[in-house]
Amino acid sequence: MRNSIANYVYEYCKKDENGFVISGDAGFGVWDRLKDELPKQFINTGINEAAMTGLAAGLALSNHKVFIYNIIPFVIMRNYEQVRVDICYQELPVILLGIGSGITYAPAGMTHYSVEDITLALTMPNLNIFSPTDPVEGMECLKYAIKSKNPSYIRIAKAGDKILHKENIDITKPIFLYKSSSKNIILLHGSIVDEMDKILEQIDINIVSVPFINSEFNWDSFLDEYENIFTLEEHFINGGFGSLLRDKTDKKIYKFGIKNEYIHKIGNRDYLRKYYEIDGESVGKNIIKIIKSKG
Repeated sequence: MRNSIANYVYEYCKKDENGFVISGDAGFGVWDRLKDELPKQFINTGINEAAMTGLAAGLALSNHKVFIYNIIPFVIMRNYEQVRVDICYQELPVILLGIGSGITYAPAGMTHYSVEDITLALTMPNLNIFSPTDPVEGMECLKYAIKSKNPSYIRIAKAGDKILHKENIDITKPIFLYKSSSKNIILLHGSIVDEMDKILEQIDINIVSVPFINSEFNWDSFLDEYENIFTLEEHFINGGFGSLLRDKTDKKIYKFGIKNEYIHKIGNRDYLRKYYEIDGESVGKNIIKIIKSKG
């Protein structure tokens, strides 16, 4: 997904000299073609996230389309004040491309994890928040963000994501990844889609991707036919998409996510998913327990 997005941004900047990519000393290899062929449209500000964000805002005020690229802790966390004031407060259509969603960078530790970024992003009005599951969703999110008059934040893992969609999709609405006659449904976003097949090995359940996390949508109408509604995310369980959905509907929502605590456990992503019971096998079994407990 990362490479697909980078290639599209390159083609955009090649056609439009007003396009700019700003990196905070990240993305080596990802932007080589753009740097070599369009050197005046690429800026590496180094390890200075505040300057990176302020520069992006200044370019946007000069009618440039600006893409900020960095790993997520340095695209929206360390520079939260600048994103909040320089970009979102002024409603500038800057696109923040954040790499390493959730625990992608395990076992690098808590400094590299992005398990509270949605919570931060949701505090900023006018900010579009995207968490695509595959390259097709990623491209549609990017295209939407480029056309939008609002700032946008696109959070992705890294590269090598499977392509899940073979037809046109509308990322402003929930997208079925697996549809059945079941009255149970689970909504997810981002790289946690890797666990979909393991969930289906445990239980037959509708599985839906929500790439545009905070789009305006009638959730009550969409969820009305389902008896049991679950959310799954590689993010803190409180403050992420599941919490947002709870505020959008009167329906009962069961959330699966990472416990809101500093992650001191050391291991790869699969190990940490298992530890926090957001792996497909654990989620499937816990869904069955919840359904059975209701009688």
